[in-house]
Amino acid sequence: MIAPLRDRRTLQLVREQGHRGRAGPVTVRFAGPSDDGRLLVAFAIGRRTGTAVVRNRIRRRLRAALDDLARDGAVPGGAAVVTAGPSVATAPFSSVRADLARALHRAAGDGP
Repeated sequence: MIAPLRDRRTLQLVREQGHRGRAGPVTVRFAGPSDDGRLLVAFAIGRRTGTAVVRNRIRRRLRAALDDLARDGAVPGGAAVVTAGPSVATAPFSSVRADLARALHRAAGDGP
């Protein structure tokens, strides 16, 4: 199950103790595992990435890719902060999904 990361303490934990994984334009900082098996997620898409429309499109695409991965059981429990570059807005969805999966597994420590 995926839920929004809204707790300041957990966000601080991810920032200080989390491991980073990167694949293409997607970067994930992950701290885990969680006690209840949920993945808490926050998206950090900065203004440099583009206009509000572009940033929201990136956020929606990443959220959809994460939901798709969760349906396949490819999401570890813990807390993650996901960032992405502007190319995510126009890249094919399969590419975004693959980059997110690789970055998440690298950050979680169970993949190359």
